[in-house]
Amino acid sequence: MRQAQGWALWMLSVALAVATSPAVARAQSEAVGHVLAVAAPFPTVADGLSSGALRAFWNGDAAALSDLSNNRRPPTLFVSPDTLADLKVLLGEPSPQAAIRVVSPGALLDAAWEAHPAAFAVLPFDQLEVRWKLLHLDGVNLFEREAELARYPLIVPGKPSNRDLGRMTVVAMTGVTAMVRGTAVMMERKGLLYPAAAIRNWLRTADITHISNEVSFWDQCPRPSFNSGVVMCSAPRSIALLEDVGTDVVELTGNHLWDYGWQHLHTTLDMYEARGWQYFGGGRTITTALEPARFTHNGNRIAFVGCNWFGSNWAMPTRPGSARCGSRSPRDLDLIQAAIRRARADGYHVIASIQYLELYSYQPSAQQVRDFQALREAGAVIVNGSQGHHVQGFSVNAQGFIHYGVGNLFFGDQAGVGVKQTFVDRHVFYDGRYLGADLRTAFIVDNSQPVPMKPAERAALLRRLFAVSQFW
Repeated sequence: MRQAQGWALWMLSVALAVATSPAVARAQSEAVGHVLAVAAPFPTVADGLSSGALRAFWNGDAAALSDLSNNRRPPTLFVSPDTLADLKVLLGEPSPQAAIRVVSPGALLDAAWEAHPAAFAVLPFDQLEVRWKLLHLDGVNLFEREAELARYPLIVPGKPSNRDLGRMTVVAMTGVTAMVRGTAVMMERKGLLYPAAAIRNWLRTADITHISNEVSFWDQCPRPSFNSGVVMCSAPRSIALLEDVGTDVVELTGNHLWDYGWQHLHTTLDMYEARGWQYFGGGRTITTALEPARFTHNGNRIAFVGCNWFGSNWAMPTRPGSARCGSRSPRDLDLIQAAIRRARADGYHVIASIQYLELYSYQPSAQQVRDFQALREAGAVIVNGSQGHHVQGFSVNAQGFIHYGVGNLFFGDQAGVGVKQTFVDRHVFYDGRYLGADLRTAFIVDNSQPVPMKPAERAALLRRLFAVSQFW
């Protein structure tokens, strides 16, 4: 009996292995058909719509999708001629009363932004870009690898697939991690993995998961307390949390790497290397601190570059530390701009992350705007404000995406609402192009655990941040 059961289990494992192999995944993806995405200009609060409401709109019900425009006025659907033909195959002829505007593919984005907030679009999935916000349709998020395409209604059969999972890369970018003080206390009380319990899937399902760990590990680190102060270290066993969320790359731009001595950063880097994790924004010497962490995944080439603009702990000729942003002053940007340009010239999409002045406001300062935009102008397609204990707004234009402050991740014992709000920004690359950001929002409870926001909380935060953001 045991032999029969064992044989059956072995056959099942072989079947599962075949079904999940890259070749089979590619074949399944190619068999799906041409995937159409529903999108709206980036500063749209609504996250999705139902196919029933879309059909009602298509059939002439002007109010069916008013929530996309914050109920100000019924929206207009913008499509190209080819997409309109595809939609007719899927939905039939539209009503003459349906608010549909047909424009050339090159004019689609500008036309929709001009009509914002009363605007949305349908376009091929692979033509998305950062100024669009991908909307979920019937709860299906096309930016998730696990999206259930079997119940996604806008797939045109008989046309080549434009959503091949073998060409997609998802990068999860995060804010401050510091497993110290109240966060470390809760990890001891409720388990080392407790902080990630509610958002673990956001990180583990990414192809590349970024963690900005500001603190070194030390095997004699004092026992944590809520009143430990600002001299920080983490017990080595705490790294289990970073293992559990599937960390791939660690940012070293934080201000607390040397709090108990620079020697502990050497052993911390040993721990990262032993796990096969790359790191950037710092290193063992000043000559290696600005070296990018490079990844090639599904044909997408991505490089991470970072520096510390604000604090100390900078790398020296014979000591590890964070990278300086500038040559004459740490607060200049010439060194990181040069690193961005080199990685860009080598064919990488560059993600730049910077430890900046810690501003406790939703709106970035004028100098912060200038400095972050200078990194984007140097060639970074994404600029990540890893320093932001307090969440801050965005800047989105044709050059790329800026998030001035992502918020705390695994660090939650500060006072105030803005430091409890946090983002995991999931960036999607496809076939060598950056398609855009999938913004996940959470609220930190128990001084340690980010919990996904309820829809009303999320909508209120997005409205507040969009109001202080820059576009175009």
